[in-house]
Amino acid sequence: MDVAQRVTDELLGFIDNERDGLEPEAHPLLDELEALISAGGKRLRPRFCYWGHRAGGGSDSSEIVRACAALELLHTFALVHDDVMDRSSSRRRRATTFRALAELAADVPHRGDPERFGISAAILTGILGFVLADRLFHRTGFTHEVTARAADRYDRMRMRAVGGQYLDLVAAHRGEADEATARRIGALKSGGYSVADPLAIGALLATDDPGVVDTLEGYGQPLGEAFQIRDDVLGVFGDPETTGKDRDGDLREGKQTVLLAKARSLATPAQRGVLDELVGLPGLTTEQGDRLREVIEATGALDRTNELISELADRATKSLANGSLEAGAELQLRELAERATVRHA
Repeated sequence: MDVAQRVTDELLGFIDNERDGLEPEAHPLLDELEALISAGGKRLRPRFCYWGHRAGGGSDSSEIVRACAALELLHTFALVHDDVMDRSSSRRRRATTFRALAELAADVPHRGDPERFGISAAILTGILGFVLADRLFHRTGFTHEVTARAADRYDRMRMRAVGGQYLDLVAAHRGEADEATARRIGALKSGGYSVADPLAIGALLATDDPGVVDTLEGYGQPLGEAFQIRDDVLGVFGDPETTGKDRDGDLREGKQTVLLAKARSLATPAQRGVLDELVGLPGLTTEQGDRLREVIEATGALDRTNELISELADRATKSLANGSLEAGAELQLRELAERATVRHA
């Protein structure tokens, strides 16, 4: 069975088993975690963790699948909170958690504001996912020694991701970031958390060989950055029917991406005026979003950004050529590099 399906099955079974430990009145929070997990997702972090493990000489086992599932549950927490911060309307072709819980509140007699309830309940849903991810990570079935070897990387991954998210908020609040800053934010917020850290965690659950981890770092760091930049491109130019997300959301938020930084640096004065006027506009309309896309593409920023993604992906795959990884795992990692960067969702 595919790793993604095994991880999904593991997560849904784990969450269901945790219901007895939570007040029945709070079960809608678990329901929402289950719904978001069941709605799909690429499961790239579990895949990288799994093949990092195999690259380090680890075997296929229920233990590594549980570790992969813990990373996906941690990602679910991040999605829930990210959607609150961005006020996103949809995720995986369904209402975001804070909107779904607001609708739940509106269906029962109440005196409060359903939207405020939904936001507050979504924050709690995310925290619950964070706690359960920890609970699962430390109950995979690996020995204490093996788990401890990977736990430091697991903790540092979470710290860097939070730091990157904060820098992302600061940049959006300021309304501008140059390309170097945008790349640093992306590498912190998602590059390590999405690719390099899951790879290293998987490997450390198999081996204490620093050579394996170093090789995976050389692959994972540029690929993680490429993955994040591709994600930002899809956030603006992707088809909402495919991505499951509002493609005006990042523009409305004023998210400072590599794509936007390149557009600003390449823009004519007139194009720069449009960018300054519309990016970050809280009430950005669909027509204004389309106008921004026209300007960004006309500057040449989209082409330049796609070239950068290809360069980073190429650097990642070339780093695998030293032969220090298991051959079958190396082949899978090459395929994952293409899946992470040449994608439409």
